[in-house]
Amino acid sequence: MGLLSFIPGLKDIDRINHELEWYATNDDRNLYLQKNESGDFIGLVGVEKQDHYLMIHHLAFIPQQQTEANESDIFDSLANYYPDLQMMGTIETTPALARWEKAKNEKQGH
Repeated sequence: MGLLSFIPGLKDIDRINHELEWYATNDDRNLYLQKNESGDFIGLVGVEKQDHYLMIHHLAFIPQQQTEANESDIFDSLANYYPDLQMMGTIETTPALARWEKAKNEKQGH
């Protein structure tokens, strides 16, 4: 079940398989994995590319790696990979995305 099982609402294998199928059926939907410095997978983000924005559907980390720094690393990577798209979150992912945006704006002096 892996990293997806750390997402609330995705605790059983049937639900996880349904989500994996949802991502697999459209090229604009992707799951990206995050590694730490040792090369171990510590997190994932599930996205859906739209015309003008990137919807962040899922965000999960192994419990000991659930940090704002790791969230920022994933969002920084997405912003670099999709520079022309505005990121938007779901009800579940918006708090993490808002923390990242606030920190990014503070760094830029806004």
